[in-house]
Amino acid sequence: MADIQNFITELTNSSEIYSLTASQIKKRYLSKKEKEKYDFNTYFKYFISTKKADKTKDSYLYTLNLIENYSPGQIHFPDVNSKFLRELESWMTKKGMKINSIGIHMRNIRSVFNTALDDEVIDLGLYPFRKYKIKKEKTIKRNLTLDEIRRFKDFSLSGVPGLSRDVFMLSFYLIGINLKDLSYLTKKDIKDGRVEYKRAKTHKYYSIKLQPNAKKLIKKLSGEKYLINLLERYQDYDGVKKEINKKLKVAAKKSGINKPVSTYYARHSWATIAADLDIPKETISAALGQEIGSKTTGIYIDYNLKKVDEANRKVIEKIQ
Repeated sequence: MADIQNFITELTNSSEIYSLTASQIKKRYLSKKEKEKYDFNTYFKYFISTKKADKTKDSYLYTLNLIENYSPGQIHFPDVNSKFLRELESWMTKKGMKINSIGIHMRNIRSVFNTALDDEVIDLGLYPFRKYKIKKEKTIKRNLTLDEIRRFKDFSLSGVPGLSRDVFMLSFYLIGINLKDLSYLTKKDIKDGRVEYKRAKTHKYYSIKLQPNAKKLIKKLSGEKYLINLLERYQDYDGVKKEINKKLKVAAKKSGINKPVSTYYARHSWATIAADLDIPKETISAALGQEIGSKTTGIYIDYNLKKVDEANRKVIEKIQ
């Protein structure tokens, strides 16, 4: 009776009760009790089951495993308050985790809470992120300078370090295309002198004009089934990623570049050089497939591919 009375008081305070019949109030109360069967662990597992991408599932599962290692046993939503999060953060710090790594797990927990609110499994009073703020540390820029990329491009390299450097430069010429997307491109993805594909991670459509530099490297790295031969040289994409990024660091060191270069540097390097050339932020964002302003703005602005093509040509000419 006390629980029902508290429920009715909450409805009265929000003025909702005046628009509901007795039958509707009863139905809402029973629905609330049904949802209360979820504890935090159970709902977190349900949340993971709704994700399609394996990497996304793995990320959330890693977070849940950390939480259950920190606090074994059943955890209820009220237990995960701002104090719990601060102490969890402190525990992860003592385990040697970096601020931004901790931030990933905290954002995963926040996503679970946000969805639980949407599903009306919890109410706003149990939301701990009004008081707990996720920390973020500024990351070191992962890009090569203009002089470094010129030296890297022209340095004589053989074997897998040379292959890795060529893959890096092809990614750069294709506006920082992701290694996975580059690896899975086929000759059918070349249409009217353009590379056309959907990015595996975001499913966004890209259309990039092939500049002469890119054509030259595609010819050099040509595969039978794929546009370039990475997946024909290695057993699977994980092997490609591991070996290319490993040998890129070797190639960079041989070239006199003291940076932990990975294929991701190609994207950042392209964007940095484009910005130094005073190419508008809107064009750079469009080239990288990022939102401009709000999501609504990004959806309704029709970006001119010619502007992106021109920007890419200017960036490539700058490193010659």
